[in-house]
Amino acid sequence: MFKLDFKKEKYIKIILYIISRCTHKENLGKTVISVLLYFIDFNYYELYGESLTNEIYLKSRIGIVPKHFNDTMNQLIKSHNLYYRQEIYYYYLIKRYYLRQIPLFNFTKDEQMIIDGVIYELSDFSATDLLIYQRGDMPYKLVNLDDELDYNHVFYRDELYSARKY
Repeated sequence: MFKLDFKKEKYIKIILYIISRCTHKENLGKTVISVLLYFIDFNYYELYGESLTNEIYLKSRIGIVPKHFNDTMNQLIKSHNLYYRQEIYYYYLIKRYYLRQIPLFNFTKDEQMIIDGVIYELSDFSATDLLIYQRGDMPYKLVNLDDELDYNHVFYRDELYSARKY
């Protein structure tokens, strides 16, 4: 598989934007943010033939794991862009992230459409429901456990997952 350079600045901007738009939602923990990132990247790829961040997503038993997520979040906490608290969401203890200040966002029209579309469509679901939904997407279904997901597998998506609805 051809490797592309990770676009860390774009990745950080998308994470901060997700948190800024969804901070009022009680379900907004690590898993929800990770799933939203996945669908933003893969939906953008489906429509425009490139990833916004070039993040590497790995298939795990529970769902899809973004390779750079933990390091990026730790960096954002250390640099005082974010802080987190462990909070109870129903019967689960989740790691909730909060912005220390709202940065300026300068996404293109196409980027904004995909990012906002994913947030609108998926951000109200619980982490469990998002993980179940995510496991039905072709990029997840077509690779073996612990392997990298192939962005090109979005072209085999069922209509339910297709980004063409935006």
